[in-house]
Amino acid sequence: MYINRNINFKVFLHKAFKPIFFLASYAAFIVVLYEYFNMTWIKLPWSILSIVGTAVAFYVGFKNNSAYARTWEARKIWGAIINSSRSWGILARDYTSNLFINGEKLSEQELYEIHKDLILRHIGWTYRLRRQLWKPQPWEHSHKLSNEMRKELGDTFASLSEEDELKLFIKDQEVEELLEKKNICTQIISNQSQKLLELREKGLIDDFRHVELEKLLKDFYTQQGKCERIKNFPLPRQYANTSFVLTILIVILLPFGMVSQFNAMGEGLVWLTIPFTTIVGGIYFIMEFVGDFAENPFEGLAFDTPMTSLCNTIEIDLKEMLGQEELPEKVKPHGHVLM
Repeated sequence: MYINRNINFKVFLHKAFKPIFFLASYAAFIVVLYEYFNMTWIKLPWSILSIVGTAVAFYVGFKNNSAYARTWEARKIWGAIINSSRSWGILARDYTSNLFINGEKLSEQELYEIHKDLILRHIGWTYRLRRQLWKPQPWEHSHKLSNEMRKELGDTFASLSEEDELKLFIKDQEVEELLEKKNICTQIISNQSQKLLELREKGLIDDFRHVELEKLLKDFYTQQGKCERIKNFPLPRQYANTSFVLTILIVILLPFGMVSQFNAMGEGLVWLTIPFTTIVGGIYFIMEFVGDFAENPFEGLAFDTPMTSLCNTIEIDLKEMLGQEELPEKVKPHGHVLM
């Protein structure tokens, strides 16, 4: 997530230089043909260009709305994960007690270890879910610049290996077993359910509390499934690709409509076709660019949902519920980017 109020001009120029250079060069080529080679027939009625431009703007706007809806849904899902995680923290801590045990009661330290096991395993689930959602898909950005950014952000916000990160929260033997599974997040929740069953059999929770805790696990599965739906089902490519093609089309047509209009305004004014084609075409490219990077909120790039920061929030909140004093620091942005 880019957190600066305004996008840095250097970043903008780095992204926009090639399209701007292409637009200016292409417009200059058309003006030279019109002005020096007397090819005055290379023009389009402005009314036709207006109709095409309006249609393209509507289409790109539709795509951008759909792309933003995916980004906003992703943030709402993680908001729900935070809320349910806090509920899990207090219920795992307060529902597991000696209240319903039939035999010898557990010591406070033994109860604490159970609370700690349930809560830390859940924190491990959140970090693992983030890892799984970062795995690239064929339709996500994969050109050189994106891959370099993905690696830089990954090294900054996820410096540990997948195994070492899991071992921060889950016992080593359990981690070894989890790493053999296809969907580790799914198995972590499954392990939580098995632990709850063991607690019920020992009388550390009653039926009602068991059901309430299982409801939270079911909710975590629901939120995980929603994330996987966004990750594994792209914005339909017929919408995304057509938007790009139409943007290229209107950019190609722009100087043909402008060249005759500026030429009619006075001698030498035909050269204004170049800057105005660049400006108007640049607007279309920016609209396309914004939607293109909003449609995949889990691809590990600068405009992603800040999952690491949200996992960090969950970790701090739940460890405080356990009474731990050594808490991780809040995740800080890197180059105005918070992951």
